[in-house]
Amino acid sequence: MDLSDQASQRERLPIGKDDYKKVIDENCIYIDKTLLIKEFWRSGSEVMLVTRPRRFGKSMTLSMLKCFFEKSEQSTAYLFEKSKIWQEDGFKELQGTYPVIHLSFKEVEETTWESAYEQITELLVEELERVITPFANSLSPLHKRQYEALLTQTAGPIQFGNSLKFMSKVLELHFNKKVIILIDEYDTPITSAYLNKYYKKMVAFMKKLFSSGLKGNKHLHKGFMTGIVRTAKDGILSGLNNPDIYTMLDAGYSDKFGFTEEETDQLLRNMGYLDKKEELKSWYNGYVIGSKQSLSSKIYNPWSVLNYVKNSCTPETYWANTGNTELLERIVAEADETMQRELKILIEGKCLENKQINQDVILLDLDKSRQEPWSFLFFAGYLTASEHVFQEDRHYYTLSIPNQEIASLYKKLVINVIGKNFSSELLKRLLDAFIIGDIAIVNKLLEGFINSLCSFHDLPQDDVERSLHMFVLGLLASLSERYVIKSNLESGSGRYDIAMYPKRNNDLAVVIEFKKGKDLKLEKLADQALKQIKANKYESSLKDFGYTGKVLCYGIAIFKKHLVAKMDSINI
Repeated sequence: MDLSDQASQRERLPIGKDDYKKVIDENCIYIDKTLLIKEFWRSGSEVMLVTRPRRFGKSMTLSMLKCFFEKSEQSTAYLFEKSKIWQEDGFKELQGTYPVIHLSFKEVEETTWESAYEQITELLVEELERVITPFANSLSPLHKRQYEALLTQTAGPIQFGNSLKFMSKVLELHFNKKVIILIDEYDTPITSAYLNKYYKKMVAFMKKLFSSGLKGNKHLHKGFMTGIVRTAKDGILSGLNNPDIYTMLDAGYSDKFGFTEEETDQLLRNMGYLDKKEELKSWYNGYVIGSKQSLSSKIYNPWSVLNYVKNSCTPETYWANTGNTELLERIVAEADETMQRELKILIEGKCLENKQINQDVILLDLDKSRQEPWSFLFFAGYLTASEHVFQEDRHYYTLSIPNQEIASLYKKLVINVIGKNFSSELLKRLLDAFIIGDIAIVNKLLEGFINSLCSFHDLPQDDVERSLHMFVLGLLASLSERYVIKSNLESGSGRYDIAMYPKRNNDLAVVIEFKKGKDLKLEKLADQALKQIKANKYESSLKDFGYTGKVLCYGIAIFKKHLVAKMDSINI
């Protein structure tokens, strides 16, 4: 394939498009996921919920379901003639035979309840217009009044809360067929409400809306919902009739969202980039779907894969840059001592073992339960589960950062959290000071950082040392292009806190040791940290790495909001 062919192919990648009809009509490249229709249709459950991280193809999937099932004036069968579902017995006859209600809440991220409610009612009115207005003149007088109250938005919260049931009732009367209801990103308004402190009002309304449409609705044939997390104990799903729920831990639909390795390889092969397979894998693979069962699928992040190929195989944080990371920042900023230590382990590229995952993520418990943050981070796509064991009636998982893209995001988030209280200019000065040995600047800026950290996050004093260690590690990680950065590894006759191996010939190696003081006598404690570096020969691992030259050694002592840093050097 020549360069012009590659450019032409890249233009056909459906980046940013989640309308199945448009993708097929415009002859875009489409990874065929139509067998999901078969899995959905043959499920014994009336309502299904599939949770996946954002940009994993959920909106495209619901658009595909709508195009397949919806009865319309003009046939849409041609959209599936080349698809896998068209080869399955009985599905040609099923296509285009049901009324469909399709709602997406993915854009409902308002800062107030009033604006969020207004946006949701506008979405309901828009769908009402789409599915009911074409035959509104034939409605009964009672239904006509209800329809007009909703259409003009003179209806109140109770009527809007019952609007899904109303639409499905009118559609069944008109088509003499029960309806299919598709709900995309059902939990986006709920997460936004949690962040902006109108959670209870949103939960109450959404529970009413979903319960009326998806529970005991005699006009419903089947329902399909998507989201990032399942929030059963928050009350949203608890009212439904035992819906089948498929999270990242379940094998159901495991290969229907995101790209499998086979699908990714085929895309690279068609685009002429198969030689980039390993790089793409390290950056965007790593999601394990169905790890609770023995059968599991390794999945690539589809948004990142498409953008990687679109940009001539340039690795970037494509997925990480598309969404709101406010909740993730909050989790990082408010981490307790234990979670700080575990975040540091993750940033170092290691795993967290024997962790429990609560499938019913309760947003209100994020502040209370050490388990909930890991569960949320897992379902949101910031962690993946590999090993799984079942012991004493409990499931335990090994959690890790899935790939290089998400590792880069964690490092940036740590810096962003600090950056809110510490300007980027000062951060740069601090980093420069560390690697050239300007101890006066290190002293001044690190103590300023400690004061900012404690006042902003309201951390207990006992957490200061661990907080400093984790965030300094995160800060220094931004120098990863120039340094290999290690933490808490054995070297010589001890275990250093942080060591930095230079990748460039003209950069100096760095070793850092932290000490937590009991009083303001920090000068001696910083000296002890320096003596510990030398006595335990922490520079030994630098020799093993092949480094020879000057090593900057930092002893940093901390007590409450006070800090003393001292520096010495060793030649090896």
